[in-house]
Amino acid sequence: MIRRAFLGIALLALSLGIARADLLDDGRALYKAGKFAEAAVKLEQATREEPKNAKAWWQLNFAYNKLGRHSDALRAVIKADQADPSHAFASEPGKYEETLSRLKEKAGAAASTPTRGSNKPITGSSQDGITKTLLTADVYVAPGLNLDMARLQRVATSLPAQIKFVVFNSRSGSATLSREADRIRKYLGLKNGYVIVGSRAGVAASSEKLDKKKLRELTGQVAPMMEAGDYVGGLEKLARGLVATTKQQQAATSMTWMIVLGLIGGGILLFVVGRKISNARAMAKRREPIERLKSDVISAINFLDDQAALCAPAVAARVREIRVNAGRKLDEGSRLISRGKTDRDMQRAEALLEQAMGEVRGGRALIDRAQSGQPLDPIPVAGASAGATDWSKVPENERAVCFFCSMPAKITELTPVTVNLSGSDQKVLACAADLRTIKTGQMPNIRAFQQDGKYVPWYADNGYDPYRDYNGRGYNDRSFVSDMVTLSLIDSMFWGWHHPMGWGWGGGWGGGYMFYPGHHHYHDYYSSHASDHSPDIDAGGTDFLQGADPDLGSGGYSGSGDFLGGDQS
Repeated sequence: MIRRAFLGIALLALSLGIARADLLDDGRALYKAGKFAEAAVKLEQATREEPKNAKAWWQLNFAYNKLGRHSDALRAVIKADQADPSHAFASEPGKYEETLSRLKEKAGAAASTPTRGSNKPITGSSQDGITKTLLTADVYVAPGLNLDMARLQRVATSLPAQIKFVVFNSRSGSATLSREADRIRKYLGLKNGYVIVGSRAGVAASSEKLDKKKLRELTGQVAPMMEAGDYVGGLEKLARGLVATTKQQQAATSMTWMIVLGLIGGGILLFVVGRKISNARAMAKRREPIERLKSDVISAINFLDDQAALCAPAVAARVREIRVNAGRKLDEGSRLISRGKTDRDMQRAEALLEQAMGEVRGGRALIDRAQSGQPLDPIPVAGASAGATDWSKVPENERAVCFFCSMPAKITELTPVTVNLSGSDQKVLACAADLRTIKTGQMPNIRAFQQDGKYVPWYADNGYDPYRDYNGRGYNDRSFVSDMVTLSLIDSMFWGWHHPMGWGWGGGWGGGYMFYPGHHHYHDYYSSHASDHSPDIDAGGTDFLQGADPDLGSGGYSGSGDFLGGDQS
Protein backbone atom coordinates (compact mmCIF):
# COMPACT_ATOMS: atom_id res chain seq x y z
CA MET A 1 0.00 0.00 0.00
CA ILE A 2 2.85 2.41 0.89
CA ARG A 3 4.64 1.59 -2.36
CA ARG A 4 1.43 2.35 -4.22
CA ALA A 5 1.16 5.71 -2.46
CA PHE A 6 4.71 6.70 -3.50
CA LEU A 7 4.01 5.48 -7.02
CA GLY A 8 0.88 7.62 -7.10
CA ILE A 9 2.84 10.70 -6.00
CA ALA A 10 5.49 10.06 -8.68
CA LEU A 11 2.81 9.68 -11.33
CA LEU A 12 1.20 12.91 -10.12
CA ALA A 13 4.49 14.78 -10.49
CA LEU A 14 5.00 13.33 -13.95
CA SER A 15 1.48 14.27 -14.95
CA LEU A 16 2.08 17.86 -13.80
CA GLY A 17 5.17 18.06 -16.03
CA ILE A 18 3.22 16.72 -18.97
CA ALA A 19 0.39 19.12 -18.22
CA ARG A 20 2.78 22.11 -18.49
CA ALA A 21 3.91 20.98 -21.93
CA ASP A 22 0.30 20.45 -22.93
CA LEU A 23 -0.58 24.04 -21.97
CA LEU A 24 1.75 25.43 -24.64
CA ASP A 25 0.54 22.93 -27.24
CA ASP A 26 -3.08 23.64 -26.36
CA GLY A 27 -2.47 27.38 -26.60
CA ARG A 28 -0.93 27.02 -30.05
CA ALA A 29 -3.81 24.83 -31.22
CA LEU A 30 -6.39 27.32 -29.97
CA TYR A 31 -4.51 30.19 -31.66
CA LYS A 32 -4.47 28.34 -34.99
CA ALA A 33 -8.19 27.70 -34.59
CA GLY A 34 -8.82 31.43 -34.22
CA LYS A 35 -9.79 31.17 -30.56
CA PHE A 36 -7.44 33.92 -29.42
CA ALA A 37 -9.02 34.61 -26.00
CA GLU A 38 -8.89 30.92 -25.05
CA ALA A 39 -5.35 30.70 -26.39
CA ALA A 40 -4.28 33.66 -24.22
CA VAL A 41 -5.69 31.96 -21.10
CA LYS A 42 -3.80 28.73 -21.80
CA LEU A 43 -0.54 30.54 -22.59
CA GLU A 44 -0.81 32.79 -19.53
CA GLN A 45 -1.14 29.63 -17.44
CA ALA A 46 1.92 28.19 -19.20
CA THR A 47 4.00 31.30 -18.35
CA ARG A 48 2.85 31.17 -14.73
CA GLU A 49 3.92 27.55 -14.49
CA GLU A 50 7.25 28.23 -16.24
CA PRO A 51 8.21 31.95 -16.11
CA LYS A 52 11.43 31.25 -18.08
CA ASN A 53 9.69 29.51 -20.97
CA ALA A 54 10.58 31.82 -23.85
CA LYS A 55 8.40 29.93 -26.34
CA ALA A 56 5.33 30.42 -24.16
CA TRP A 57 5.97 34.17 -23.83
CA TRP A 58 6.60 34.47 -27.58
CA GLN A 59 3.39 32.66 -28.48
CA LEU A 60 1.47 34.71 -25.90
CA ASN A 61 2.49 37.94 -27.61
CA PHE A 62 0.71 36.87 -30.80
CA ALA A 63 -2.49 36.02 -28.92
CA TYR A 64 -2.43 39.40 -27.12
CA ASN A 65 -1.80 41.18 -30.44
CA LYS A 66 -4.87 39.54 -32.01
CA LEU A 67 -6.94 40.71 -29.04
CA GLY A 68 -5.69 44.28 -29.40
CA ARG A 69 -3.75 44.12 -26.13
CA HIS A 70 -0.64 45.63 -27.66
CA SER A 71 0.97 46.73 -24.38
CA ASP A 72 0.60 43.22 -22.99
CA ALA A 73 1.98 41.78 -26.24
CA LEU A 74 5.02 44.06 -25.97
CA ARG A 75 5.59 42.91 -22.39
CA ALA A 76 5.40 39.26 -23.50
CA VAL A 77 8.01 39.87 -26.25
CA ILE A 78 10.39 41.48 -23.73
CA LYS A 79 9.93 38.50 -21.34
CA ALA A 80 10.74 36.11 -24.18
CA ASP A 81 13.95 38.07 -24.87
CA GLN A 82 14.90 38.00 -21.20
CA ALA A 83 14.35 34.24 -21.00
CA ASP A 84 16.27 33.50 -24.21
CA PRO A 85 18.57 36.30 -25.53
CA SER A 86 19.49 34.11 -28.54
CA HIS A 87 15.90 34.44 -29.80
CA ALA A 88 15.79 30.75 -30.74
CA PHE A 89 12.03 30.90 -30.18
CA ALA A 90 11.54 33.11 -33.26
CA SER A 91 10.67 31.41 -36.55
CA GLU A 92 13.44 33.24 -38.47
CA PRO A 93 16.35 35.68 -37.87
CA GLY A 94 15.23 39.26 -37.36
CA LYS A 95 11.67 38.23 -36.45
CA TYR A 96 12.13 39.31 -32.83
CA GLU A 97 13.37 42.83 -33.74
CA GLU A 98 10.59 43.24 -36.30
CA THR A 99 7.90 42.20 -33.84
CA LEU A 100 9.36 44.38 -31.07
CA SER A 101 9.43 47.46 -33.29
CA ARG A 102 5.88 46.95 -34.51
CA LEU A 103 4.51 46.48 -30.99
CA LYS A 104 6.31 49.58 -29.69
CA GLU A 105 4.53 51.61 -32.31
CA LYS A 106 1.17 50.06 -31.48
CA ALA A 107 1.67 50.45 -27.72
CA GLY A 108 2.89 54.02 -28.08
CA ALA A 109 6.09 53.26 -26.19
CA ALA A 110 8.61 55.95 -26.99
CA ALA A 111 11.33 54.66 -24.72
CA SER A 112 13.73 52.18 -26.23
CA THR A 113 14.49 48.81 -24.68
CA PRO A 114 17.43 49.11 -22.27
CA THR A 115 20.51 47.07 -22.88
CA ARG A 116 21.34 44.57 -20.14
CA GLY A 117 24.11 45.90 -17.95
CA SER A 118 23.49 49.53 -18.88
CA ASN A 119 23.61 52.17 -16.09
CA LYS A 120 21.47 54.59 -18.04
CA PRO A 121 18.36 55.47 -16.00
CA ILE A 122 14.94 54.72 -17.43
CA THR A 123 12.66 57.67 -16.74
CA GLY A 124 9.00 58.51 -17.15
CA SER A 125 7.15 61.74 -16.58
CA SER A 126 3.91 60.27 -15.18
CA GLN A 127 2.33 57.17 -13.74
CA ASP A 128 1.27 56.17 -17.25
CA GLY A 129 4.87 56.59 -18.34
CA ILE A 130 6.03 54.34 -15.47
CA THR A 131 3.78 51.47 -16.45
CA LYS A 132 4.63 51.81 -20.14
CA THR A 133 8.30 51.80 -19.22
CA LEU A 134 7.88 48.65 -17.14
CA LEU A 135 6.36 46.86 -20.15
CA THR A 136 9.78 46.89 -21.77
CA ALA A 137 12.04 46.80 -18.73
CA ASP A 138 12.16 45.59 -15.11
CA VAL A 139 13.52 48.80 -13.52
CA TYR A 140 12.17 52.34 -13.31
CA VAL A 141 14.09 55.08 -11.46
CA ALA A 142 12.74 58.60 -11.23
CA PRO A 143 14.93 61.44 -12.53
CA GLY A 144 17.35 62.90 -10.00
CA LEU A 145 18.35 59.55 -8.45
CA ASN A 146 21.68 57.93 -9.18
CA LEU A 147 21.27 54.18 -8.60
CA ASP A 148 23.00 51.10 -10.03
CA MET A 149 20.16 50.15 -12.36
CA ALA A 150 22.23 47.51 -14.12
CA ARG A 151 22.57 45.63 -10.82
CA LEU A 152 18.84 45.79 -10.23
CA GLN A 153 18.21 44.59 -13.79
CA ARG A 154 20.55 41.64 -13.26
CA VAL A 155 18.73 40.79 -10.04
CA ALA A 156 15.35 40.90 -11.83
CA THR A 157 16.65 38.71 -14.66
CA SER A 158 18.37 36.16 -12.41
CA LEU A 159 15.48 35.43 -10.08
CA PRO A 160 12.95 32.68 -11.04
CA ALA A 161 10.03 35.11 -10.90
CA GLN A 162 8.94 38.39 -12.43
CA ILE A 163 10.36 41.34 -10.47
CA LYS A 164 9.66 45.01 -11.16
CA PHE A 165 11.59 47.74 -9.34
CA VAL A 166 10.23 51.30 -9.07
CA VAL A 167 12.06 54.04 -7.15
CA PHE A 168 10.52 57.49 -6.68
CA ASN A 169 12.47 60.68 -5.96
CA SER A 170 10.07 61.64 -3.16
CA ARG A 171 9.39 61.16 0.51
CA SER A 172 6.19 59.10 0.06
CA GLY A 173 5.31 56.83 2.98
CA SER A 174 4.76 53.08 2.94
CA ALA A 175 0.96 53.36 2.68
CA THR A 176 1.20 55.43 -0.52
CA LEU A 177 3.95 53.20 -1.89
CA SER A 178 1.92 50.06 -1.14
CA ARG A 179 -1.09 51.38 -3.08
CA GLU A 180 1.15 52.27 -6.00
CA ALA A 181 2.81 48.83 -5.97
CA ASP A 182 -0.59 47.11 -6.07
CA ARG A 183 -1.75 49.34 -8.93
CA ILE A 184 1.33 48.62 -11.03
CA ARG A 185 1.24 44.85 -10.37
CA LYS A 186 -2.42 44.55 -11.32
CA TYR A 187 -1.90 46.64 -14.44
CA LEU A 188 1.00 44.45 -15.53
CA GLY A 189 -0.91 41.26 -14.65
CA LEU A 190 1.86 39.84 -12.45
CA LYS A 191 -0.06 37.08 -10.68
CA ASN A 192 3.11 35.18 -9.88
CA GLY A 193 5.42 38.20 -9.80
CA TYR A 194 6.34 41.08 -7.47
CA VAL A 195 6.46 44.87 -7.66
CA ILE A 196 8.84 46.65 -5.28
CA VAL A 197 8.37 50.39 -4.86
CA GLY A 198 10.78 52.61 -2.89
CA SER A 199 11.24 56.27 -2.04
CA ARG A 200 13.53 58.36 0.13
CA ALA A 201 11.24 57.66 3.09
CA GLY A 202 9.96 54.11 2.70
CA VAL A 203 9.62 50.91 0.75
CA ALA A 204 6.66 48.61 -0.10
CA ALA A 205 6.01 45.45 -2.07
CA SER A 206 3.01 43.87 -3.76
CA SER A 207 2.47 40.15 -4.26
CA GLU A 208 -0.51 37.89 -4.82
CA LYS A 209 1.27 34.97 -3.11
CA LEU A 210 2.15 36.69 0.20
CA ASP A 211 -0.18 38.41 2.64
CA LYS A 212 0.24 41.98 3.92
CA LYS A 213 1.66 40.85 7.24
CA LYS A 214 4.47 38.91 5.60
CA LEU A 215 5.17 41.79 3.18
CA ARG A 216 5.48 44.27 6.08
CA GLU A 217 7.84 41.87 7.86
CA LEU A 218 10.12 41.61 4.81
CA THR A 219 10.11 45.32 4.02
CA GLY A 220 10.85 46.07 7.68
CA GLN A 221 14.00 43.94 7.44
CA VAL A 222 15.48 46.06 4.62
CA ALA A 223 14.27 49.47 5.79
CA PRO A 224 17.43 50.12 7.90
CA MET A 225 19.68 49.47 4.87
CA MET A 226 17.74 51.94 2.72
CA GLU A 227 17.68 54.56 5.50
CA ALA A 228 21.46 54.21 5.64
CA GLY A 229 21.65 54.99 1.89
CA ASP A 230 22.08 51.46 0.51
CA TYR A 231 19.03 51.63 -1.72
CA VAL A 232 20.19 49.05 -4.26
CA GLY A 233 21.35 46.59 -1.58
CA GLY A 234 18.07 46.93 0.29
CA LEU A 235 15.99 46.48 -2.87
CA GLU A 236 18.01 43.42 -3.91
CA LYS A 237 17.68 41.85 -0.45
CA LEU A 238 13.94 42.50 -0.50
CA ALA A 239 13.54 40.94 -3.94
CA ARG A 240 15.46 37.80 -2.97
CA GLY A 241 13.56 37.63 0.33
CA LEU A 242 10.21 37.78 -1.47
CA VAL A 243 11.13 34.94 -3.82
CA ALA A 244 12.68 32.80 -1.06
CA THR A 245 9.74 33.31 1.29
CA THR A 246 7.24 32.38 -1.40
CA LYS A 247 9.25 29.27 -2.19
CA GLN A 248 9.37 28.29 1.47
CA GLN A 249 5.67 28.92 1.81
CA GLN A 250 4.91 26.77 -1.23
CA ALA A 251 7.21 24.04 0.07
CA ALA A 252 5.45 24.15 3.44
CA THR A 253 2.09 23.90 1.69
CA SER A 254 3.33 20.98 -0.39
CA MET A 255 4.70 19.31 2.72
CA THR A 256 1.38 19.85 4.48
CA TRP A 257 -0.43 18.21 1.60
CA MET A 258 2.10 15.38 1.60
CA ILE A 259 1.49 14.87 5.31
CA VAL A 260 -2.27 15.00 4.81
CA LEU A 261 -2.08 12.54 1.92
CA GLY A 262 0.26 10.36 3.95
CA LEU A 263 -2.12 10.39 6.89
CA ILE A 264 -5.05 9.58 4.62
CA GLY A 265 -3.09 6.81 2.91
CA GLY A 266 -1.93 5.49 6.27
CA GLY A 267 -5.46 5.63 7.60
CA ILE A 268 -6.76 3.71 4.60
CA LEU A 269 -3.97 1.16 5.01
CA LEU A 270 -4.72 0.74 8.71
CA PHE A 271 -8.43 0.45 7.96
CA VAL A 272 -7.86 -2.23 5.31
CA VAL A 273 -5.45 -4.18 7.52
CA GLY A 274 -7.74 -3.80 10.54
CA ARG A 275 -10.72 -4.89 8.49
CA LYS A 276 -8.88 -7.99 7.29
CA ILE A 277 -7.79 -8.85 10.83
CA SER A 278 -11.31 -8.26 12.15
CA ASN A 279 -12.82 -10.38 9.39
CA ALA A 280 -10.27 -13.12 10.01
CA ARG A 281 -11.11 -13.15 13.73
CA ALA A 282 -14.84 -13.07 13.02
CA MET A 283 -14.52 -15.95 10.56
CA ALA A 284 -12.43 -17.95 13.04
CA LYS A 285 -15.04 -17.33 15.74
CA ARG A 286 -17.80 -18.24 13.29
CA ARG A 287 -16.03 -21.50 12.37
CA GLU A 288 -15.70 -22.75 15.97
CA PRO A 289 -19.32 -23.87 16.51
CA ILE A 290 -19.54 -25.14 12.95
CA GLU A 291 -16.42 -27.24 13.45
CA ARG A 292 -18.02 -28.69 16.60
CA LEU A 293 -21.15 -29.45 14.61
CA LYS A 294 -19.01 -31.12 11.96
CA SER A 295 -17.39 -33.33 14.61
CA ASP A 296 -20.83 -34.28 15.94
CA VAL A 297 -22.00 -35.19 12.43
CA ILE A 298 -18.92 -37.37 11.85
CA SER A 299 -19.46 -39.16 15.17
CA ALA A 300 -23.14 -39.66 14.37
CA ILE A 301 -22.37 -41.06 10.91
CA ASN A 302 -19.80 -43.47 12.38
CA PHE A 303 -22.35 -44.63 14.94
CA LEU A 304 -24.92 -45.08 12.18
CA ASP A 305 -22.44 -47.24 10.24
CA ASP A 306 -21.85 -49.45 13.28
CA GLN A 307 -25.58 -49.87 13.98
CA ALA A 308 -26.43 -50.56 10.33
CA ALA A 309 -24.14 -53.60 10.39
CA LEU A 310 -26.38 -55.16 13.05
CA CYS A 311 -29.61 -54.66 11.10
CA ALA A 312 -31.45 -56.86 8.64
CA PRO A 313 -30.27 -56.48 5.03
CA ALA A 314 -33.36 -54.51 3.91
CA VAL A 315 -33.02 -52.08 6.79
CA ALA A 316 -29.27 -51.84 6.36
CA ALA A 317 -29.71 -50.93 2.68
CA ARG A 318 -32.04 -48.05 3.56
CA VAL A 319 -29.69 -46.87 6.30
CA ARG A 320 -26.73 -46.94 3.90
CA GLU A 321 -28.70 -44.78 1.45
CA ILE A 322 -29.36 -42.30 4.24
CA ARG A 323 -25.69 -42.43 5.25
CA VAL A 324 -24.58 -41.67 1.65
CA ASN A 325 -26.85 -38.62 1.46
CA ALA A 326 -25.61 -37.40 4.84
CA GLY A 327 -21.99 -37.98 3.77
CA ARG A 328 -22.43 -35.87 0.65
CA LYS A 329 -23.73 -32.96 2.69
CA LEU A 330 -20.93 -33.45 5.20
CA ASP A 331 -18.33 -33.30 2.39
CA GLU A 332 -19.83 -30.17 0.86
CA GLY A 333 -20.12 -28.50 4.26
CA SER A 334 -16.49 -29.38 5.08
CA ARG A 335 -15.35 -27.86 1.79
CA LEU A 336 -17.14 -24.62 2.58
CA ILE A 337 -15.65 -24.52 6.08
CA SER A 338 -12.10 -24.85 4.75
CA ARG A 339 -12.44 -22.60 1.71
CA GLY A 340 -15.24 -20.21 2.62
CA LYS A 341 -14.37 -16.53 2.96
CA THR A 342 -17.68 -14.95 3.83
CA ASP A 343 -20.35 -15.34 6.48
CA ARG A 344 -22.67 -16.53 3.73
CA ASP A 345 -20.35 -19.48 3.09
CA MET A 346 -20.42 -20.33 6.78
CA GLN A 347 -24.22 -20.15 6.81
CA ARG A 348 -24.41 -22.60 3.93
CA ALA A 349 -21.88 -24.91 5.59
CA GLU A 350 -23.85 -24.86 8.84
CA ALA A 351 -27.11 -25.52 7.00
CA LEU A 352 -25.61 -28.50 5.14
CA LEU A 353 -24.23 -29.98 8.35
CA GLU A 354 -27.58 -29.55 10.07
CA GLN A 355 -29.23 -31.31 7.16
CA ALA A 356 -26.67 -34.11 7.39
CA MET A 357 -27.42 -34.45 11.10
CA GLY A 358 -31.12 -34.59 10.29
CA GLU A 359 -30.45 -37.40 7.80
CA VAL A 360 -28.50 -39.31 10.46
CA ARG A 361 -31.30 -38.85 13.02
CA GLY A 362 -33.74 -40.24 10.48
CA GLY A 363 -31.49 -43.26 9.99
CA ARG A 364 -31.24 -43.84 13.72
CA ALA A 365 -35.02 -43.54 14.07
CA LEU A 366 -35.35 -46.13 11.31
CA ILE A 367 -33.00 -48.49 13.15
CA ASP A 368 -34.84 -47.95 16.44
CA ARG A 369 -38.20 -48.78 14.86
CA ALA A 370 -36.78 -51.87 13.18
CA GLN A 371 -35.22 -53.08 16.43
CA SER A 372 -38.47 -52.50 18.33
CA GLY A 373 -40.48 -54.43 15.76
CA GLN A 374 -42.53 -51.45 14.57
CA PRO A 375 -43.54 -51.33 10.87
CA LEU A 376 -41.35 -49.16 8.67
CA ASP A 377 -42.57 -46.45 6.34
CA PRO A 378 -43.02 -47.81 2.82
CA ILE A 379 -40.22 -47.02 0.41
CA PRO A 380 -41.51 -44.20 -1.78
CA VAL A 381 -42.19 -45.16 -5.35
CA ALA A 382 -42.57 -41.63 -6.62
CA GLY A 383 -38.97 -41.50 -7.71
CA ALA A 384 -39.42 -44.48 -9.96
CA SER A 385 -42.61 -42.97 -11.23
CA ALA A 386 -40.75 -39.73 -11.92
CA GLY A 387 -38.19 -41.47 -14.07
CA ALA A 388 -40.49 -43.82 -15.97
CA THR A 389 -43.74 -41.91 -16.40
CA ASP A 390 -44.63 -40.26 -19.68
CA TRP A 391 -46.06 -37.10 -18.16
CA SER A 392 -47.55 -35.90 -21.42
CA LYS A 393 -50.06 -38.71 -21.07
CA VAL A 394 -50.98 -37.86 -17.47
CA PRO A 395 -53.86 -35.38 -17.12
CA GLU A 396 -52.87 -32.03 -15.71
CA ASN A 397 -55.17 -32.34 -12.72
CA GLU A 398 -53.38 -35.54 -11.70
CA ARG A 399 -49.87 -34.14 -11.97
CA ALA A 400 -47.94 -32.39 -9.19
CA VAL A 401 -44.38 -31.54 -8.12
CA CYS A 402 -42.70 -31.68 -4.72
CA PHE A 403 -42.14 -28.13 -3.55
CA PHE A 404 -38.77 -29.01 -2.00
CA CYS A 405 -36.89 -31.36 -4.34
CA SER A 406 -38.97 -30.69 -7.51
CA MET A 407 -39.64 -34.41 -7.98
CA PRO A 408 -42.64 -34.88 -10.31
CA ALA A 409 -45.30 -37.30 -9.08
CA LYS A 410 -48.93 -38.07 -9.26
CA ILE A 411 -50.88 -35.93 -6.88
CA THR A 412 -51.83 -38.97 -4.78
CA GLU A 413 -48.13 -39.52 -4.01
CA LEU A 414 -47.63 -36.06 -2.41
CA THR A 415 -48.76 -34.67 0.94
CA PRO A 416 -49.68 -31.08 1.81
CA VAL A 417 -47.53 -29.49 4.51
CA THR A 418 -47.15 -25.95 5.81
CA VAL A 419 -43.94 -23.93 5.67
CA ASN A 420 -43.22 -20.49 7.02
CA LEU A 421 -42.01 -18.10 4.35
CA SER A 422 -40.97 -14.64 5.58
CA GLY A 423 -43.34 -14.96 8.52
CA SER A 424 -46.29 -16.18 6.47
CA ASP A 425 -47.61 -19.77 6.57
CA GLN A 426 -47.91 -21.31 3.11
CA LYS A 427 -49.22 -24.76 2.25
CA VAL A 428 -47.11 -26.75 -0.24
CA LEU A 429 -46.81 -30.35 -1.45
CA ALA A 430 -44.04 -32.69 -0.24
CA CYS A 431 -42.82 -36.08 -1.43
CA ALA A 432 -42.50 -39.03 0.99
CA ALA A 433 -38.75 -38.55 1.46
CA ASP A 434 -39.08 -34.89 2.36
CA LEU A 435 -42.05 -35.72 4.56
CA ARG A 436 -39.84 -38.10 6.59
CA THR A 437 -37.29 -35.31 7.01
CA ILE A 438 -40.02 -33.01 8.32
CA LYS A 439 -41.07 -35.66 10.83
CA THR A 440 -37.55 -35.65 12.30
CA GLY A 441 -37.99 -31.97 13.12
CA GLN A 442 -35.85 -30.73 10.22
CA MET A 443 -36.80 -28.63 7.24
CA PRO A 444 -35.94 -30.35 3.94
CA ASN A 445 -33.54 -28.81 1.47
CA ILE A 446 -35.10 -27.06 -1.47
CA ARG A 447 -33.58 -27.60 -4.85
CA ALA A 448 -31.97 -24.44 -6.19
CA PHE A 449 -29.72 -23.39 -9.05
CA GLN A 450 -27.14 -20.65 -9.34
CA GLN A 451 -28.00 -17.70 -11.56
CA ASP A 452 -25.65 -14.70 -11.78
CA GLY A 453 -23.84 -15.76 -8.61
CA LYS A 454 -26.89 -16.29 -6.40
CA TYR A 455 -29.24 -19.19 -5.71
CA VAL A 456 -32.83 -19.17 -6.91
CA PRO A 457 -35.47 -21.85 -6.26
CA TRP A 458 -35.85 -24.48 -8.92
CA TYR A 459 -39.14 -23.05 -10.16
CA ALA A 460 -37.49 -19.64 -10.75
CA ASP A 461 -35.05 -21.15 -13.27
CA ASN A 462 -36.51 -20.40 -16.69
CA GLY A 463 -34.76 -23.36 -18.30
CA TYR A 464 -35.76 -26.00 -15.78
CA ASP A 465 -38.81 -28.25 -16.26
CA PRO A 466 -39.10 -30.90 -13.51
CA TYR A 467 -41.11 -33.26 -15.75
CA ARG A 468 -38.25 -33.21 -18.23
CA ASP A 469 -35.12 -32.37 -16.23
CA TYR A 470 -35.59 -33.80 -12.73
CA ASN A 471 -33.36 -36.85 -13.32
CA GLY A 472 -31.05 -35.21 -15.79
CA ARG A 473 -29.85 -32.02 -14.14
CA GLY A 474 -27.61 -31.99 -11.12
CA TYR A 475 -28.54 -35.37 -9.64
CA ASN A 476 -25.92 -37.31 -11.56
CA ASP A 477 -22.92 -35.19 -10.55
CA ARG A 478 -21.51 -33.46 -7.46
CA SER A 479 -23.71 -30.40 -7.99
CA PHE A 480 -26.53 -32.46 -6.45
CA VAL A 481 -25.43 -31.41 -2.97
CA SER A 482 -24.42 -27.86 -3.86
CA ASP A 483 -27.77 -27.34 -5.62
CA MET A 484 -29.75 -28.40 -2.57
CA VAL A 485 -30.01 -25.31 -0.35
CA THR A 486 -31.90 -24.86 2.87
CA LEU A 487 -35.20 -23.09 2.60
CA SER A 488 -34.20 -20.60 5.28
CA LEU A 489 -31.12 -19.52 3.30
CA ILE A 490 -33.10 -18.84 0.15
CA ASP A 491 -35.83 -17.22 2.21
CA SER A 492 -33.47 -14.79 3.97
CA MET A 493 -30.76 -14.19 1.40
CA PHE A 494 -31.55 -15.04 -2.18
CA TRP A 495 -35.21 -14.87 -3.07
CA GLY A 496 -38.08 -12.46 -2.53
CA TRP A 497 -40.61 -14.78 -0.93
CA HIS A 498 -42.84 -11.87 -0.06
CA HIS A 499 -43.41 -11.33 -3.79
CA PRO A 500 -44.32 -14.84 -5.02
CA MET A 501 -44.75 -15.11 -8.76
CA GLY A 502 -46.85 -17.74 -10.44
CA TRP A 503 -47.34 -19.78 -7.27
CA GLY A 504 -48.81 -23.19 -7.97
CA TRP A 505 -49.11 -23.29 -11.73
CA GLY A 506 -45.72 -22.58 -13.17
CA GLY A 507 -46.18 -18.83 -13.57
CA GLY A 508 -44.39 -18.87 -16.91
CA TRP A 509 -41.50 -21.01 -15.63
CA GLY A 510 -42.22 -24.11 -17.68
CA GLY A 511 -45.94 -24.24 -16.86
CA GLY A 512 -48.17 -27.19 -16.18
CA TYR A 513 -46.79 -28.25 -12.79
CA MET A 514 -48.35 -27.81 -9.37
CA PHE A 515 -46.74 -27.62 -5.93
CA TYR A 516 -49.13 -25.28 -4.17
CA PRO A 517 -52.45 -26.73 -2.88
CA GLY A 518 -54.21 -23.39 -3.31
CA HIS A 519 -54.67 -24.04 -7.04
CA HIS A 520 -58.20 -24.79 -8.20
CA HIS A 521 -57.09 -28.07 -9.77
CA TYR A 522 -55.89 -29.24 -6.38
CA HIS A 523 -59.12 -28.15 -4.68
CA ASP A 524 -61.21 -30.03 -7.22
CA TYR A 525 -59.15 -33.19 -6.99
CA TYR A 526 -58.54 -33.05 -3.25
CA SER A 527 -62.21 -32.75 -2.30
CA SER A 528 -62.98 -36.08 -3.96
CA HIS A 529 -59.83 -38.00 -2.99
CA ALA A 530 -59.06 -36.72 0.50
CA SER A 531 -59.86 -39.99 2.19
CA ASP A 532 -57.27 -41.83 0.08
CA HIS A 533 -54.62 -39.12 0.00
CA SER A 534 -52.69 -39.48 3.21
CA PRO A 535 -50.24 -42.37 3.65
CA ASP A 536 -50.27 -44.28 6.91
CA ILE A 537 -47.87 -42.23 9.03
CA ASP A 538 -47.29 -41.59 12.72
CA ALA A 539 -47.62 -37.88 13.45
CA GLY A 540 -45.07 -38.23 16.25
CA GLY A 541 -46.21 -35.15 18.12
CA THR A 542 -46.23 -32.79 15.12
CA ASP A 543 -49.37 -30.92 14.10
CA PHE A 544 -48.96 -30.38 10.39
CA LEU A 545 -51.45 -33.11 9.34
CA GLN A 546 -54.15 -32.62 11.99
CA GLY A 547 -57.25 -30.50 12.30
CA ALA A 548 -59.55 -29.09 9.67
CA ASP A 549 -58.62 -26.46 7.11
CA PRO A 550 -61.60 -24.31 6.07
CA ASP A 551 -59.92 -23.55 2.77
CA LEU A 552 -59.83 -27.23 1.83
CA GLY A 553 -63.16 -28.44 3.13
CA SER A 554 -64.12 -30.54 6.13
CA GLY A 555 -62.00 -33.51 5.05
CA GLY A 556 -58.81 -31.48 4.52
CA TYR A 557 -55.59 -31.44 6.53
CA SER A 558 -54.47 -28.41 8.50
CA GLY A 559 -51.15 -26.87 7.63
CA SER A 560 -50.74 -24.96 10.86
CA GLY A 561 -47.31 -26.33 11.76
CA ASP A 562 -44.37 -23.91 11.45
CA PHE A 563 -41.24 -25.94 10.75
CA LEU A 564 -38.89 -23.03 11.21
CA GLY A 565 -40.01 -22.44 14.77
CA GLY A 566 -42.56 -25.02 15.92
CA ASP A 567 -42.15 -27.85 18.39
CA GLN A 568 -41.02 -30.88 16.41
CA SER A 569 -40.09 -33.24 19.23
